[in-house]
Amino acid sequence: MIEAAEEKVNPVAPERLHQALGIYQSALVADPDGTTGEDEPAALRGMLAVKREFPDPKEYLSLSLRLKRFTEIVADKKLMKWGMVKHSEGGLEVHDAVVNALAAAPFRKSGVLDKDVFHELVKAEFNRLEAAEKT
Repeated sequence: MIEAAEEKVNPVAPERLHQALGIYQSALVADPDGTTGEDEPAALRGMLAVKREFPDPKEYLSLSLRLKRFTEIVADKKLMKWGMVKHSEGGLEVHDAVVNALAAAPFRKSGVLDKDVFHELVKAEFNRLEAAEKT
């Protein structure tokens, strides 16, 4: 893991992150109890499913760091205040601007998301998507 932490975390194409999120979520719900017969944690099963679909080590590193931060992102108070993340009885709604910004967001070498830059990217992406809808 030390080698991985020293590698540059590159941005990923937003559609690739959307796809990875879908694969990850599908693997999580494949076993509603959160474990397989072998007591494999659901999160690990999800990451392995993503790794099978995205075997390139650099792309997988970038995707996996973003997926690992997703729970933190959907709990972000600022994003909830802006209406970009909504929690309800029906589940969770995340605006495309959040996922697209997460795909481009910079990470430190330690694997920590730069939250200030991320929030600015969310605003910019939201404005871009809104402008595209109006045309």
